[in-house]
Amino acid sequence: MRILLPALLLIAASGAEAFPFFGGHRDRAAEAALEQARASYEAGDCQAALRGADALLAEKPPAAVREGAYALMGPCYEAGGAADKAIGLYRLAIGLYPDNVFFSSRLADIYNRAGFYENAVPLLLKVLRLRPGDPGATLGLARSYSSLGFLSKAKDYYSRAAAMQNFGEAGLLEEYARCMLRKRDWDEALFLAGKGAALSPRSAVWPLMEARAAAGRGDYHSAAESMERAIRFSNARRLRLERALYLLLGGLPKRAAEAADAELSSSPGDPLASAVKGMALYSLGERAAAEVYFRKAEKGTPFTARLAAAFLGPVKEKEAACAK
Repeated sequence: MRILLPALLLIAASGAEAFPFFGGHRDRAAEAALEQARASYEAGDCQAALRGADALLAEKPPAAVREGAYALMGPCYEAGGAADKAIGLYRLAIGLYPDNVFFSSRLADIYNRAGFYENAVPLLLKVLRLRPGDPGATLGLARSYSSLGFLSKAKDYYSRAAAMQNFGEAGLLEEYARCMLRKRDWDEALFLAGKGAALSPRSAVWPLMEARAAAGRGDYHSAAESMERAIRFSNARRLRLERALYLLLGGLPKRAAEAADAELSSSPGDPLASAVKGMALYSLGERAAAEVYFRKAEKGTPFTARLAAAFLGPVKEKEAACAK
């Protein structure tokens, strides 16, 4: 129903030019058939709506009626999982009704959800040319550019989208903040974390964003403190281990080792905890003891394997030389 409403408004805006078409009996019948198909859609019966729209199109109705039929059929195809049919229909409708932004918006949304971001961008830019400030197109462009790696452009559109909502939508602010962390725009990420914390003060997301922005600046003590606040709201293992990393990077290897030990006591083979413990011991000069933990870490994720390899490289070179 929400997908259909913009199309209905666009068609209704045509007023007398769209209805009653040309005043003939055939056109009035086409209008009635479209209304029936629309009623089926609004009742949640997409199958009946599609049958009615197909039968209507077979009668070659006036252009305005076809436009309304396409606006029913596209969302029904999407709802039924027939994305290919929806794409084909929207492309056809864009060619026939280039000024109807509904079709461009829906096609761009499909492309964004499917990961074809480069295809979505020109469609969304067209929507904004025809309807400046359109909220959906603005956010869609932010997401497209972010996914394509054009982070400065993404920032521009995310900032517009957030301002349109008076920075009052937490989900959007989180998206925006994560994009700014990727951009290494630490100031903007911190600003957004503050706005988000005002909306949902008991969410772990915002102190987590603050911690990562502080770490990006090299302020690991502040990062560890922010992560402690995040842990109060969500005592998740990954957050505890991220805090341990910040303690280590902040020059507190003993506290980092203690934090890693707490995780290893419940999960002895944990790769990240093993990596943190190994690095902490290495920093304390206990290289032989550290090697035991790096051996465990290299069997874990690609991230922990790379960490371990950086420390085990010289050891393995020595082993290889001795083996010759």
